[in-house]
Order: sequence, then structure tokens, then C-alpha cells
Amino acid sequence: MAKEIKNFKLSELTCTVPKTGQYEGLPYEYEGLKKSLQDEGYKPDKYDYVACTSDGNVLYGGRRIWLMKEDMSMDQSTEVACEIWTVKEFEASIVERLNVSDFMITKKDKEIIPPKVQIHHNPVDDPYKALRDYHKKKPDIAGYPYDYKNSNKEEVDAGKS
Repeated sequence: MAKEIKNFKLSELTCTVPKTGQYEGLPYEYEGLKKSLQDEGYKPDKYDYVACTSDGNVLYGGRRIWLMKEDMSMDQSTEVACEIWTVKEFEASIVERLNVSDFMITKKDKEIIPPKVQIHHNPVDDPYKALRDYHKKKPDIAGYPYDYKNSNKEEVDAGKS
């Protein structure tokens, strides 16, 4: 089904991209996107429309809007064609794109249905197990016992190096 297209002035659009253009811990290289916008302009038919709510809150395409508003200092009266989405429609599209519906918790008949697949891991009982297993695949260094008894006469599995 075709979405409604509405023109917004850049000044009317609100995106969640921080003023710096970078989310903490999620660096993004803007060079390619900026070059595309400078060379071709905003081409929603070639790429994707910016998706936003009817009041101008950007749901998808925030980096393009951030570039046009903050980095490229475009005229704030420049109009941008956007697809109008509800937040629920947008969230459903993300679940579909990422194919994670089996991981989502839903409500049915006022009962919470647990996910079909476990979505987190239990804490590791032995944080060094993977490291020891990795080193046990390597040859021993001559003269160094890797499995030994400590001063309490307990067997210690020290792995290999």
C-alpha cells in the first residue's frame, strides 16, 4: 500500500540524531551520504523517502535530515518530501526487515507470551572456559605444567599457552 507523501520544511522536521551527528558508541561515516546529497540532491525515488510521523518527527532517514540541517547548512525553508508513518507501522516494518518476530514479546488475551527463542544468554559460570579451551588447542611449552595442584591440593586447569 502506498504511503501518503507530505512535504515538510527542514525547520519543521525533528530527528533524534545528536547535534554532533554521532550516537555514542555508534560511529557513522557521513562522507558517502554527504557526497550523494551534494551531487544528486535528495532523491527519494532512487533511494528511500525519509519516513516521519504526521507532525514531522523523523523515524527513518534522520542522518540525511541532520546533514541537510546541521552539516550542509541548507536553507531551513527547503521542502523535503516524506512518507507519513505511524510509530506502530514503523516498528512493524523494522521487525519485518530484521526478521525478528520470533524474538518479540506480544500480548494475547492479557497474557504475556514468551519469545519462542531465548533472546539473552545466562551468565557464564566460568568466564575463563573459552580462553582455556582456545589455549588447550595449542602445544604445551616445555617445562610448564598447565594442569597442576595448588597449595590446597585442588586440581587447577590452567589451559595452555
